Amino acid sequence: MPAPKPEPGLLRTALVHGARLTVLSCFALAEPLLDILGRNPEFFSVRRSTSSQIVLFALFIVFVPPAVLLAAELLVRMFSRRAADLLHVFFVAGLVAVIVLHALTNRVSISGASALVIAAAVGMLGALLYRRSAPVGSFLTVLAPVPFIFLALFLFDSDASKLVFVKHPHVAAQRIQSKTPVVLIVFDEFAPIALMNRDEGIDAARYPNFAALARTSTWYHSATTVHWVTEQAVPAILTGILPPNGHQLLPIYADHPNNVFTFLGGSYRVRAVESLTQLCPQKLCKEVRGASPSAVSDTTGSLANDAGIVYLHLLLPEPYSEEIPAISDSWGNFGKAEAPEKQQAAGPLEPCGRNVCRFASTFSRGGKPTLYVLHSLLPHVPYLYLPSGRRYGVQAPLLRGIDHNVPQGDWPAVQGYQRFLLQSEYTDGALGLLVRRLKAKGIFDRALVIVTADHGVSYRTGEPRRKPTRGNLQDIAFMPLFVKLPHQDTGRVDKGFAQTIDIVPTIAKALGARIPWHVDGKPLVGRRLARDGTVAVRLGNGTVQTARLSTLLARRHQALLRQISIFGSTPASILRIGPDSDLIGQSLSKLPVEPSENAGVDLDGRELLNVVDKRTDLLPTWIQGGLTGQHGQNEEIAIAVNGRIAAMTRTFQGVDGTGFGGMVPESALHNGRNAVTILVVHHESGRRTFESLRGTSETTELVRRGGVELIRSSDGTPIPIRAHGLRGHIQVKPGALDIFDGWAAVPSLLHRADSVIVFADGKEIFSSPTAQLLPHRIFPHKGLFGFHFELPQGLLPKPGQEHRVRVFGIRLGAATELPIKGPWPWAR
Repeated sequence: MPAPKPEPGLLRTALVHGARLTVLSCFALAEPLLDILGRNPEFFSVRRSTSSQIVLFALFIVFVPPAVLLAAELLVRMFSRRAADLLHVFFVAGLVAVIVLHALTNRVSISGASALVIAAAVGMLGALLYRRSAPVGSFLTVLAPVPFIFLALFLFDSDASKLVFVKHPHVAAQRIQSKTPVVLIVFDEFAPIALMNRDEGIDAARYPNFAALARTSTWYHSATTVHWVTEQAVPAILTGILPPNGHQLLPIYADHPNNVFTFLGGSYRVRAVESLTQLCPQKLCKEVRGASPSAVSDTTGSLANDAGIVYLHLLLPEPYSEEIPAISDSWGNFGKAEAPEKQQAAGPLEPCGRNVCRFASTFSRGGKPTLYVLHSLLPHVPYLYLPSGRRYGVQAPLLRGIDHNVPQGDWPAVQGYQRFLLQSEYTDGALGLLVRRLKAKGIFDRALVIVTADHGVSYRTGEPRRKPTRGNLQDIAFMPLFVKLPHQDTGRVDKGFAQTIDIVPTIAKALGARIPWHVDGKPLVGRRLARDGTVAVRLGNGTVQTARLSTLLARRHQALLRQISIFGSTPASILRIGPDSDLIGQSLSKLPVEPSENAGVDLDGRELLNVVDKRTDLLPTWIQGGLTGQHGQNEEIAIAVNGRIAAMTRTFQGVDGTGFGGMVPESALHNGRNAVTILVVHHESGRRTFESLRGTSETTELVRRGGVELIRSSDGTPIPIRAHGLRGHIQVKPGALDIFDGWAAVPSLLHRADSVIVFADGKEIFSSPTAQLLPHRIFPHKGLFGFHFELPQGLLPKPGQEHRVRVFGIRLGAATELPIKGPWPWAR
């Protein structure tokens, strides 16, 4: 009789069981979480997580959970070997069940208890095979290197690796004797000729606040940028250092430790809002994080808490995932409710968009000298704002006729520039708000105030809107730059060669301080600027777009003359563009109008035109749509509102056929229902005739076919509804405009929904691509980013159980109804 096989020793058992539990734990926990967070490094960057914190986080989720399981097993083994073996098998069953549940949640349309039962059954079967079949356990042992592979992929080969392998150098605090407040306001994508009149002065009629600033500051009329990409151009402003042209630095403190924050932070309090960059170190900018929309105040706690919430959304099937705190767009404090913003009192609308009012709220009297820094994405695309402070869309209307940032014709370029100019006037209002708040706090007069932008923008047929070329450098290279010294009350214009990298040296000079690092810029004060020089805008790929300053100034002047010839020189003339602009304001009853026999029009967002409420900040003055029938490129179109022509425009050819768009004056709309008529203008034998287009009546609606509910689009195409195609939720907060917040993504959370559509009692009342909904981002939208939109109450049915409002997310031609969270005014 053979001798019984000796029991393995404690050390061997611990090593084998530990390796196997680590492998299973990695597939169940570490791999899904490291994969999704590795693809979304913003999760770490908004918390200002250091490379050490990210590495420790990865090591924790790879090795700590299995270590805890193994410790429990070894503790039980001290009392009973058999009980410890059973506990080990139980752990194996649980981890296998989690792996299966994750697969079911992300790849199979099985939800609820069914998914849990299947996962549990497979887990028990897996544990039984593990216990009965030695090769199964041996296979897990062979996979022992897997945890290290997952760890290496995350640390070395994911998008998050850019945040791991950076240095966090210590920067010695500078002692600065000056008590002068410093205010640095950086706008974005702002061509300064927008501000100019024919004499190249500030157009005070359109831009009264920039004109007022110019009267008490030095306007560096010929200031130029050094880079065309925001993530490189803004750090150049904040450091005074030229960005490298061969490789790209991240716009974070670790890559830019020598900056205006570290320069002044030892002696100054810092209050700032950085929209895209994160150059201020955590120890200096606690109040920054309190002001930023992507703020996370408790970085360590929220990192662990939010990672757990992301994991549970990856793991749990519906309806259980509906009880988990939402994954919000802020990437921060998912489980912590945010205090609602105070509602604005009645009166003129304040231009608070893009962090303006958030920044203004940080101003305070007295105390330690303060550095105030704002980077606002104004007047950057997407264009949505009017000079009055209102928005002209629930979502940001696309720049039609512009393909891959290149205008495909003269008219799309003109209309894109028109919307830029309108948003520039809104930016002027934002500047006025900030200056008023600074004066109210007693800061403005005694402060060093610098207002600038990172680069310009271009709208030329066939030329990129942003990337510098020989043909558009005069548009992109220049940006506004105003410097108001403490107690300066007389304005002057300096047309010398200034650059964005001169701003930090100027701050140091004004404060009487020495910069402890090498800067490429020079102070703008205390020296005579060169009258000419070589403008060099780095492209970031080792090349530079260059030209003489004098040459670019001459070309910019020609661009200014063209701007004035198209848009005039009064606030009203910016809306009187297009062919036959003399028709604007004329009554349709006095024009020879005939109905079209075979052409029609499908207005986008026509529902909003029927429920206009001027008490809100939403006024749909941008009217666009598509045409049916035979139409050519650049046909002349008149847009009539309530019986009068309000705008003239032209057709363009897009991917979805012939379209048009035009901006009408706010005065053209009245409360309630507004009648819009679209006319084609013909020129025959020296006279004008007008062909009115009939509106299409087709709408998107919910229907049933063969007992199955689906969405029928306006062109009759059926869109299937799949119960678990997307994950997410929707919630509503009633108000003057009902606020809808939510998120919708594929189960793996790697991609967000393509669009969102809202139905009231089975009829579509709103739809939009998610990329056009707030919050607007420069970065690519990913699955964990949510959406936000506001709808007029008149568009929605009255609250009550007799009405039903449903919201669907659509991805790749299939729809999923989003679950409701919180109170819902209508039937669920």
